[in-house]
Amino acid sequence: MNTVEPQSLSLVEKVQQLLHTHQQLVKYVLIGGTASLIDLMLFFVLYNFVHTSELVAHSVSVPTAVVFSFLVNARHNFKTVDHSALRFLSFCIVCAIGFSIGYCVILATQSVLESQALAANVGKILSFPIVFVVQFILNSRITFRKTAA
Repeated sequence: MNTVEPQSLSLVEKVQQLLHTHQQLVKYVLIGGTASLIDLMLFFVLYNFVHTSELVAHSVSVPTAVVFSFLVNARHNFKTVDHSALRFLSFCIVCAIGFSIGYCVILATQSVLESQALAANVGKILSFPIVFVVQFILNSRITFRKTAA
């Protein structure tokens, strides 16, 4: 009996397969990255140039990014069109959790670093990976889960 071992996949094919398998996560990262840029840029402008407090800057930048992220994720990533109001409410609750975590990271960073301005900016950046993980888990399992027909 002559058995031929299947050719091993090339690195490019492995990456393509991995991206296809985790397509939803990849899209979430891209959409979240764009929303994070919107959030970060708006925060930096409001805090550093308009000279609002870090709470005001955070309170404007996060909801703006939230609305963008919800609309794009609902339509292009999770492709959910049913129960939009409930899904948006759930998304907002998840984002409120993320908002609170983010603000706690900003405050914690300010308690460690001497320069409050530097600490607010660094804390904002440090909060992103933590908030991302928490929100992806909650949104993928609760907000955008498929409902029974």
